[in-house]
Amino acid sequence: MKAYITVFIVSVATTLLVFSAKILTQINVVLHENTFLNGMLKYQIFAFMIAFVLLIITINISPESKTILRFGDIGNIASKEKWLGINGVSSWRKNGLQFLFFISIPTAIFMFLGVKYSNSLHNFKLYFIPIILLFSILNSFSEEVIYRFSINGNLLKVSNPTIIFLISAILFELPHYWGFPTGVVGVIMAGMLGYILSKATYETSGLGIAWGVHFMQDVIIFTALLMMNVK
Repeated sequence: MKAYITVFIVSVATTLLVFSAKILTQINVVLHENTFLNGMLKYQIFAFMIAFVLLIITINISPESKTILRFGDIGNIASKEKWLGINGVSSWRKNGLQFLFFISIPTAIFMFLGVKYSNSLHNFKLYFIPIILLFSILNSFSEEVIYRFSINGNLLKVSNPTIIFLISAILFELPHYWGFPTGVVGVIMAGMLGYILSKATYETSGLGIAWGVHFMQDVIIFTALLMMNVK
């Protein structure tokens, strides 16, 4: 029963995120003179509010979920998963760094191509740095609460953890059809990332690796987005 409730509330949150552009256009608030930055600020605040609501709901439905509101034990061994290249011998400290490296490469390539084809390669400005960090922290936090904490936290007692990983992967990948990278490529990349981060959260009993890897992807993505959209 709890699995159905979890899928429902995360699906509602996902729907709100997907249609956030239409929702936020009804809110005539100007937070920044630049149209892109104004829209992104409004979105990040909106997503954070949704994440906060899910945080409260999850803690109330599953008090045991509070046990993963920590960095986690990254010295724990990552259970074997051949298709991900996990041998079942190395710790999550090592696997986390490897995944960070191999996931960041395709993300960087796709975003670099976007910057290149928009003729924005020379458009990086120093004042972008605090904005990139702010957006990356907020976005990664909100999405980790929605797609990792609320799912893993509510389903900690599920006998087959693969179910948790798959639910997290599927729900995480759907809104990324409209994200960055976009389309089918974005969905596949987000699905794999969602599975890995959910597995890391479950096996380390914490959000440290998941939030860290997600944060670094967002740094790459927001760097490219600002270069392309803020002249």
